[in-house]
Amino acid sequence: MASASITFVLNRLGELAVKEAALLSGVGDHIRLLRDKLEWLQTFIQDADQERRDGANQYVGLWVRQTRDVAHEVEDVLDDFLRRVDLSTLRQGVPAWRRWLDLAASCTTQVSVRHDLSGRMEGIKERLMEISENVDKYNIRTLRPSASGASSSAHNSTINTVPAWDEGNEVVGFKDERAELQRYLLAGDDTSRSVMSLVGESGTGKSTLAWEVYDSPIIRKHFDVRAWINVPPQIRDDDILYFIYKRLCPESEACEQKNSITEKVHKALSLYLKNKRYLVMLDGLVNFSNWHSILHSLPQKEKGSRVMVITRLDDKEAAYANPKVSTLKIGKLDEKDSSALFCRRVFGANNQFKEKIFGSKISEPNAQMEKACENMFKITHGLPLAIVVLAGLLRTKSISEWEEVLKKLESNNEPKQVKMILALSFDDLPSRLKSCFLYFAGMPENLIYNARRLVRLWAAEGFLKPKKGKTMEDIGQNYLKELISREMIRLVKRDMNGGVWLVAIHDRLHAFAQAEAHEASFLEAHDNADLLAPGAVRRLHLQNYTETYIPMGTAFPKMRSILGDFAEERSQNGKRSLSSKVRAHGQLKKQGNNSDLRYHALRFLPASKFLRVIDLRGLRIKKVPGAIGDMIHVRYLGLRSRSLTKLPSSIARLINLQTLDIKRTEVKKVAQAFWEIPTLRHVVANMLGLPKSAGVLNNMQTLTGLLCSDPLGKDIKPLENMVYLRNLHISGLDKPHWEALREVFKKLESLMYMHLAGKDIPFELFTNFTLRRLQILELLGEIDTSRVKEEDQYTLPNVTRLVLKLSLADQKFIDKIGELPSLMELVLSEDSCREENLLFSDKGFNNVTSLVMANLTRVKKWTIRPRSIPKIQKIVLSGCPKMEIKLEGKEGEESLQGLMADLKEVVVCNMLQEGSIIVKPANSAFEEKINHVAIKTKSEDITDATQRDGRWRAGMIAGNMYQN
Repeated sequence: MASASITFVLNRLGELAVKEAALLSGVGDHIRLLRDKLEWLQTFIQDADQERRDGANQYVGLWVRQTRDVAHEVEDVLDDFLRRVDLSTLRQGVPAWRRWLDLAASCTTQVSVRHDLSGRMEGIKERLMEISENVDKYNIRTLRPSASGASSSAHNSTINTVPAWDEGNEVVGFKDERAELQRYLLAGDDTSRSVMSLVGESGTGKSTLAWEVYDSPIIRKHFDVRAWINVPPQIRDDDILYFIYKRLCPESEACEQKNSITEKVHKALSLYLKNKRYLVMLDGLVNFSNWHSILHSLPQKEKGSRVMVITRLDDKEAAYANPKVSTLKIGKLDEKDSSALFCRRVFGANNQFKEKIFGSKISEPNAQMEKACENMFKITHGLPLAIVVLAGLLRTKSISEWEEVLKKLESNNEPKQVKMILALSFDDLPSRLKSCFLYFAGMPENLIYNARRLVRLWAAEGFLKPKKGKTMEDIGQNYLKELISREMIRLVKRDMNGGVWLVAIHDRLHAFAQAEAHEASFLEAHDNADLLAPGAVRRLHLQNYTETYIPMGTAFPKMRSILGDFAEERSQNGKRSLSSKVRAHGQLKKQGNNSDLRYHALRFLPASKFLRVIDLRGLRIKKVPGAIGDMIHVRYLGLRSRSLTKLPSSIARLINLQTLDIKRTEVKKVAQAFWEIPTLRHVVANMLGLPKSAGVLNNMQTLTGLLCSDPLGKDIKPLENMVYLRNLHISGLDKPHWEALREVFKKLESLMYMHLAGKDIPFELFTNFTLRRLQILELLGEIDTSRVKEEDQYTLPNVTRLVLKLSLADQKFIDKIGELPSLMELVLSEDSCREENLLFSDKGFNNVTSLVMANLTRVKKWTIRPRSIPKIQKIVLSGCPKMEIKLEGKEGEESLQGLMADLKEVVVCNMLQEGSIIVKPANSAFEEKINHVAIKTKSEDITDATQRDGRWRAGMIAGNMYQN
């Protein structure tokens, strides 16, 4: 990890030399010499971490630590230098006569600062010289320049030319276990509510296997309701119950407003599940201490309901924790299945080597491959996690290099071999990726993370190396894809553009990352800020799901980032969350007070002058200190607290700010000067007013949660200065705004996602507005179709997903959007159609694969013509109680057979007669694909119903990990 620290500092020195040449007069030579010395050290330190773990030379660890400390010292000196220079030149709002005095003082200050920098650089060079001399003095000669990082990318095409990062997580092997698990869930003779534990060593693939069964069509159809809950460590039983409650109970908000919360949750669940067969999966539970309180709230009616716990405990521990819970143990793979999984991950799902390796014809190269598979099994012992991580490492090597890699992993100690695989895979990462991987050490365990947030944090930290022609977001996506390809993290979901949206990390890799991060003094993760050595902490990640307030009065003089995830208030309009109320109820009884009622003053901020990242979620904050404006290194400011209503005007002085995230706050306005910060890339808000004017914001990528407040539409014009904007989310639009947007959109040629909410949405948005790169369009509000003409041509050639809500569209508009050439996903919700008889014509929606129709209360009949939606794969129908479906064409006709061939699933919920639908004429093929489920039909759940991947939603902590 020392090499990554050096790489980071070298990048900073390079940037400084280019961008701040005028400031470096008299110290430029010192910086160049320092760069040369660090580059030389870096070539010899590549293998240092491996040598340190082996313990072959007792001086290696000391040498690595000293080298890393020097790199940190260089970073401190540079940051202090830039901070003092920037503060001396910040004179916004100062009268003109005063600026001349400030300029003279600034010049004097800069001379003093450069002199100070020169002296500190001399001291660092002397220390580096001493460290270099120790290489010979203490015989640290085993270290050698490593070519592994350089060779990795060069050999990617040698093994696998297909993109490795987006391949699926299909289960290999475990056929008997899969069948046993399915038999348990479907057991018709056991009508009681029963509980099972899926147990086994960490890394055996328990969650992957369980999810495959859980999400299979036969299980979805068998159970009325299902919930998958990812359970992070240190979570309270009340919160587990809360997640089950929020996932299953559609009337949750009404229940939250009453007293005696625990009793009300129990009653709500009992009432809602009384006549339903339910399935609850709890992934990651390791504490059965209060298990009965959870089961007590789940009805025991004779419906055949099931509760399953996925735990890393072994079968004996699980049985001891709760003797009434039956267990199913997941072991390891045999040699054949291990080889199958290994080859699949190395060569891809459709690799051409598979048959040759296991077939009868074995040529010399394939014999070498077969030997490699044999050695792989000896090393991994059939543990799936070890197999896929080793495959991710070897896929970056040529086959000739495999023998050397496998030889390094030979050992008689099985647990040690797994650690060796993880360590070798980490050591093989390019330096730029090591910091990105270790950042997961500070993320909560057993949750799913939003890739966009990760990339923004990496960019703010300075981990992403700029590349000509690429945005920082594109570079971050490439880093994520490489980590996924190397099996260091796992892809959970792709976005609509095919990029990485949601990722996860295995708990064993997470533990490894934490150990490495701690050893390298990279970051510390705690549940409170009471640290032994706060003066040495560089990154602090706080995770506390039981409180919304923790004391943080200590200064952190070296800290670069502070991230926190707390027990966020989950309900709207300032009401506290259900779980907070439950906790408060118990605490008031015990001690007569509740820490959740206190607000944090963030007094530690002014003394933490090097902070680059501030991201606090759920912490109760009412006011941000004005001194934050002097923290000019801040690049990421994220404050999500429902108690926060105002930001100080001094945030306009954050001249390096890239991201402002105030999504879950009540902040309506920021200082006008804020919109002059040229480095701004992402502004994520709730109902933030649009500015009256803005500077040239060529870096702006994301603008969400904005509200139009000017009735004349003048607040739209500043968008013209954000020509590279990709994501736009605006509400409160009216007729004057649409006219202004017509001109603005001519300049916003990079828009890819757009959410617009307002009145009288013009149909011309589809015909006369220039939005040729737009891929996702969401419209909330009535659409004016009075001027729809037959000859109108669309200017949205690349829209793949269209969401309409409250649109009250007529048949002419439906026919027109059916002509969108690239449309693949269509969501019609909340009275988006005014017609009683809705028709999908023969020429409409030719490329649509996914269709959602929810809460279309006016539609009584939906007619599907034989040649419409020819590529449809999934249909979701929800909350349309009056609607019947008419399939034109007789069963057996070629056109109708084509529709049935592509259609994989029809999801039906909250329809007529408790989830049934009327199909006229009756069609057995269509009805066979109907999957009756019960899911919530609020607008925010439409995406969940469309994409049918409920695990990431169920596993969230108040939603704060996957949001923008």
